[in-house]
Amino acid sequence: WSSDVCSSDLLCVGELLPNKNQMMAIRMMRRITERYPGALLLLAGNGPEQENLEREIKSCGMERNVRMLGYCTHLQDYQHVADVLVSCSHREGLPLNIVEAMMSGNPVVATENRGHRELIRDGENGFLVPKDNEAAMAEKVLALLGDVALASEICSAAKKYAEKYGDLNVKQELKRIYEM
Repeated sequence: WSSDVCSSDLLCVGELLPNKNQMMAIRMMRRITERYPGALLLLAGNGPEQENLEREIKSCGMERNVRMLGYCTHLQDYQHVADVLVSCSHREGLPLNIVEAMMSGNPVVATENRGHRELIRDGENGFLVPKDNEAAMAEKVLALLGDVALASEICSAAKKYAEKYGDLNVKQELKRIYEM
């Protein structure tokens, strides 16, 4: 996370499915744009919810503030410009998009579920918010956007935590398991 002027770009990655709950992110943007009118939410993914999400973007008046990217093979490009990654899923296993965001230095705000709790220590290396509570998510996103020191602290802790999911550690763990 850099100390440059905050551009207020948010990234949400996942297949466009009801479980991924991108509706929450779109609705949250109404609160974000009150403080940052030029804020942009990038929705990366494709799937059966695309039309419903496009309707919600229009219904919320967020056409200028939400972009649907479709399926992306170059997410790292977006992670480098994003200020915060949001994940609104109802359920997750081990969300690799969050691991990647943490490794890339993006602070993460995510809904409370088993997979997100596996990775995020609330207030230490990211933030967890109740499911379907766009006000709580907006509050945490705004806290990160408005406080460079907080965002930097969260990012440092996240990078350190995510190291255990890096190639070297995974290879060592697999070697340990299979050499037993």
